[in-house]
Amino acid sequence: MKRHDVFATPIWHIEGSSESLVNELYQGAYRFKEKFKSENKSNKGGYQSPPFDWDKFHPQGIEYIESKVKEIIGDDYKLGVDSWWYNINGKGNWNLPHSHPGCDFALVWYLTDSDGLLQIMNPHLNVKLTKPLSNSVTIDAKVGDILMFPAEIVHYVLPNERETDRVSISVNLQLS
Repeated sequence: MKRHDVFATPIWHIEGSSESLVNELYQGAYRFKEKFKSENKSNKGGYQSPPFDWDKFHPQGIEYIESKVKEIIGDDYKLGVDSWWYNINGKGNWNLPHSHPGCDFALVWYLTDSDGLLQIMNPHLNVKLTKPLSNSVTIDAKVGDILMFPAEIVHYVLPNERETDRVSISVNLQLS
């Protein structure tokens, strides 16, 4: 008897963006926090900026993300960005399980180490025979790393246990 595990979920891990760009984006997170009220979407505590249009993003950041995503999707699709926002989770702050409806991919750019707190849920848990598979996986992204995955995948962020903030940027991507 054979078991065939099919329909794997791709998660792309892009390592090591420019330190100076990451530092500029990190500082920008706190400027946005001072200027814009926190949204209450998936966050429990912490700061989640309102969503912004792509043209309000850092020009070098736009160029970097678009080039990296193009390496993944190739020339067959045109990339569109629905929105982006900052996340700042202080000690004890976390994010509820959620997905990103209405777009094709979710992208997270880490401006600090992730500490392995992002949990990607197994989409095949509705069948008892998947018991040997885990409920979720995590990828330990470092400062400057980007994770991209299908937007319909449910994910959440465990509480930050550090005394320092965990800072990231989330981006909703669409292909046409």
